[in-house]
Amino acid sequence: MTPRTNPCVIIAAALLATACGDSDETTATANPSTVVTTVAATTQTDADGGCGQPLAAPGDYEEVSLAGEVERSYWVVVPESYPDVAPVPLYLHLASGRGDHDAMMAGWRPYLGDIDGVMAIVNTQRRATTADLVAIVDEVSADYCIDPQRVHVMATSSSEAMAINMACDASDRIASFTAGIGPSVPLTECDPERPVPLLSFTGNADRPFVVELVEKWSGFNGCNAEPVAEDLGSGVTRKTYQECQADVVLFDIDTLGHAWPVHESKGPGAAFTAEYEEVDYLEEALRFFANNPLP
Repeated sequence: MTPRTNPCVIIAAALLATACGDSDETTATANPSTVVTTVAATTQTDADGGCGQPLAAPGDYEEVSLAGEVERSYWVVVPESYPDVAPVPLYLHLASGRGDHDAMMAGWRPYLGDIDGVMAIVNTQRRATTADLVAIVDEVSADYCIDPQRVHVMATSSSEAMAINMACDASDRIASFTAGIGPSVPLTECDPERPVPLLSFTGNADRPFVVELVEKWSGFNGCNAEPVAEDLGSGVTRKTYQECQADVVLFDIDTLGHAWPVHESKGPGAAFTAEYEEVDYLEEALRFFANNPLP
């Protein structure tokens, strides 16, 4: 199978100025540690979608979605392990900040060396509807060998409203999602067909908005009102809701601004991260996703 467009070229680091958030937060200091652990793929009929075609070579491919309301570009990151473990999860990563997928790709690519599935980094400069995003899921699944039970959405800051809408309106298509590190949206019209697992992060800059989202979503998922709180050190508290029909977890980080917590800041996205030994956004997201496939 040959992807629709050309492999990735080096993206200018200057683009990152439009990338990941609106904060000028600088990185904190801590010791980097750990590597993301891969998970074994589940089975899927080879005739389904991209699994019925020759597998793409590992690499980075820029695609254009011709479905939905807006023609929309996105990067597809295919890991080295893909030919050996397909079908694999799909991580639909919605670009935050100004929504530029090129800038988001430049910022995130240095962190994706050990990712265990295909990641699609989606341009959201024009707001994506749920139909737009489902169309991209369908397109990626047609070209790459994706496990339909393991389609997950990643969003923070300006992109989180799109992920929340997708969880509200397409709970049959996504297994779980992240939303946090930014302002939330009203959930008065949200009525998911099933409880959808949520992983969230927040710090001092965004806490009221994110806590409101998490508390409402824990209600959707039938959780007890009060979570179990674990002090992990360095101002990091993991709050795990109990008796839920689907998992809800919040990392509340006292010292975090409008940034992603990571073990090691690197590459052109370093200005939008803060280092913590206790927590890493991507690592926690992949672990959460692995534990929450679509029922």
